[in-house]
Amino acid sequence: MSYLKSILFVVFSMIYFNLTAQELSKEERKVEIFSSEEKDNLQRWFHDEVKRMGLNEEEMSQYSSIIVYYVAKIARLDDKDKDFSEEQFKKELNGLLARQDKELEDLLTPEQFDIHKEIYGEFLRSAYRRWGITND
Repeated sequence: MSYLKSILFVVFSMIYFNLTAQELSKEERKVEIFSSEEKDNLQRWFHDEVKRMGLNEEEMSQYSSIIVYYVAKIARLDDKDKDFSEEQFKKELNGLLARQDKELEDLLTPEQFDIHKEIYGEFLRSAYRRWGITND
């Protein structure tokens, strides 16, 4: 279970960065959109919710790998050098989420996928609020 916690920590740490400058180094462009305490709470909440899926160790490893991969991609969407408008950002985000969902549908049962969508939907609503965008 500590492997899952480590993966979830990485997942949530990556998603909460918002880049702020055009020609700054990667680290200088990052801004956390959630406080450390908020990230800890989200990580605990996500971990508890994922338990409802009843994944075995191999499934959990595959699930975590998919989530980490796409969260890393999503975290890069708000790089200032991309200069996405809100609509472009949402289009790119939705494309990544669609590809993530396809991979997860191949891994999870329909019931597990429904739980994932519920959990991830809550997480995305929180991230959208912090990014200051609406999800139409």
